[in-house]
Amino acid sequence: LHAAHEGAMTQTQRTWLRYGGNALMLVWLALGVSVVLFYNTAMGVVYILIIALSFVTIAYSMCSKCPCRLESCAHIWLGRLTELLPGREPGEYTSWDGLGSVLYLVGLHALPQFWLWRHKALFALFWALSLGVFLMLYFAACPSCKNQYCPLKLRFGDHDVQN
Repeated sequence: LHAAHEGAMTQTQRTWLRYGGNALMLVWLALGVSVVLFYNTAMGVVYILIIALSFVTIAYSMCSKCPCRLESCAHIWLGRLTELLPGREPGEYTSWDGLGSVLYLVGLHALPQFWLWRHKALFALFWALSLGVFLMLYFAACPSCKNQYCPLKLRFGDHDVQN
């Protein structure tokens, strides 16, 4: 599926899909924040802080080691976020870096579940948006990423851009 997908998309289509993935991410996280804030303002603020910390965590653990983070970041703004963090040498990722990825995902998903579960439609929408973000970024950002150390590239194969 992925190899067939690569040849079917132009660079312009990938760019629109990548920006769409980031916009979808904002909608997804705004849904989680809105539901939590509706029921518990203090926990809503905590969730906003967790989201911010989660993005710093993924930027440090994964993006700061990417060799193309400043010139050609396929994920758009995460590479720029690394400019604010301590520098790291590009190279293979460690299990600690992998733990940072897990903490990022748990941070974005865990807290709102208690309140989302009260509204099954919002719960389903939250997870559908999350999956949509992953798929959009995977199929749009990953094919144009030149990070040979990326665990997704190593796991799912090379994603060279096909123009």
